[in-house]
Amino acid sequence: MKKIRFVLKYFIHAFTARNTGGFGVHSPYVFNFIQYVLKECHPFYVFGDIEKIRRMNLKDQRAIEVTDFGNGKSGDKKISTIASIALKQPEQAQLLFRIIQYFRLKNVMELGTSLGISTMYMASATSQENCITLEGCKETAAIARENFRLLGLNKIRLIECNISEQLETILKDYGTQDFIFIDANHRYEALKQYFETCVGYTKENSIIVVDDIYWSAEMEQAWNEIKNHPQVTTTIDIFHMGIVFLNPMLVKKHYKVRC
Repeated sequence: MKKIRFVLKYFIHAFTARNTGGFGVHSPYVFNFIQYVLKECHPFYVFGDIEKIRRMNLKDQRAIEVTDFGNGKSGDKKISTIASIALKQPEQAQLLFRIIQYFRLKNVMELGTSLGISTMYMASATSQENCITLEGCKETAAIARENFRLLGLNKIRLIECNISEQLETILKDYGTQDFIFIDANHRYEALKQYFETCVGYTKENSIIVVDDIYWSAEMEQAWNEIKNHPQVTTTIDIFHMGIVFLNPMLVKKHYKVRC
């Protein structure tokens, strides 16, 4: 039933989203973002290196014990299975890189490391940034660390923690963030908590990206409430992710864009 709902939502999005390359969008800020970030296809040298690690993970038959903090359950899974199900597709992970690079964002935080593919894209966007990633599952975090070492990304700070319990404390320690990618517990209450906590550690030009906004009815409900948050001005819904802008100079408006 969830899969049918997801497919239906995808087709609704495809028929209702803009596919203009930004033309017809009145905001110059949003127009430039669509033109030079969402529609940008230029490959950077690091993309190939990260995708080699993805392919390596897709072939890795080692089994690890995975703990899901959303439902409290644990069980063995092959790394290849995790890589095929949990990782962002290349173009989606590369979009995170493009956003950080385009705006020259320096303080980056990720909620939900998984195997670290998205983390590596974000951490490679600029040498000027600080990249922190939070992961609840110890054994998944260990594989992510292996991947970081393969790419020589020693500046990534991976913190193993129960995100729901420790997020506020970690943000107090590390301070204001320029870019936050939320890809952890996919439940309504968790996503709302993450967003409310994170938005308190942002500034006017900060950007928050929420993953899997149509993954379930709960996630979609949380996304719709995030759009109406008083600090949120503009959002861009690209189906697989929702991009949130807090810039008070922008007009309150919500866009759907086909990528």
